Amino acid sequence: MWMRPFLLVLSVCVFWQDGSTNQMPDKCQDAAVMKAAEEALEQINAERQEGYILTLNRIYNVKLHKKADGINHLHLTLDVLATQCHVISRRKWKSCAVKDIGNLPAFGTCEASVSLESTIKVQSYNCSVQQVTARAILEACPDCPTAERLDDPVISETTQMALRKYNKESTSPHLFTLVNITAASMQWVVGPSYFVEFIVQESECRRNSSEIDLTQCPPKDSQSALKGFCSGSHITADDTLEIKVLVDVKCEIFQPVAVQQEVSRPVGSVHVLSPSLSEPPPRAPPLSSSCPGDRKHHLGLRELDL
Repeated sequence: MWMRPFLLVLSVCVFWQDGSTNQMPDKCQDAAVMKAAEEALEQINAERQEGYILTLNRIYNVKLHKKADGINHLHLTLDVLATQCHVISRRKWKSCAVKDIGNLPAFGTCEASVSLESTIKVQSYNCSVQQVTARAILEACPDCPTAERLDDPVISETTQMALRKYNKESTSPHLFTLVNITAASMQWVVGPSYFVEFIVQESECRRNSSEIDLTQCPPKDSQSALKGFCSGSHITADDTLEIKVLVDVKCEIFQPVAVQQEVSRPVGSVHVLSPSLSEPPPRAPPLSSSCPGDRKHHLGLRELDL
């Protein structure tokens, strides 16, 4: 039995070192292809400055290309899901929980060209991600939160109330200002309840006892400022004609990350699409054997091709 792990390691080593096409796997279930896909997604997430970290749901297709320079390339088609981690956390995607049906789930596809030399390196990529529609969520979970417009006045109000509470309770010597709102949803609990997720950045304004207008607080230089990912809620309740407003907030603050200068970085982008109410066009079937691979998540939405 001990020979099996040894043979697997040996085959992966041959995969990376041998330049001949007939040694290269082209199957979605192959261990070496999975290794390349996982590392490719890690590099894609590391390049991004906005949005939520993407996790691998399955390998949809893989194609082998041998370039004229003798370097082997894989073209990968990856089905991805958004996680609950924002990219400013710089966490590994395997450590991040998926945005499930109660957290405004989003799904998409990444096309990545990966070179295989002594290391795995993404040369180029292109991803498209979109939120699951409210209709699809409510059909599976009638009580789940549904997305709200980020520019809705009540969402702005909820965010400002949450930020004020955080600044009041924080022990940081500087106040934090709003960078942008990243997600917003509404759910009926005992009344209309609004939930927001947003990015904050350390400002030049120091904490003191007087009231400060945060709009007048310039943010610190982004290379040295602390940044945070926050979640907040604004819940209203009608209790014997007395309206009560409950505000909750939680922020995770991150140290600034040093800018790394690299000679060669992957070229690509992640496009965030609006939820589509129509059925997505059928996908071209994968040509490689054993593709697509198995899904890791369905999110309770088996009618969608996640």
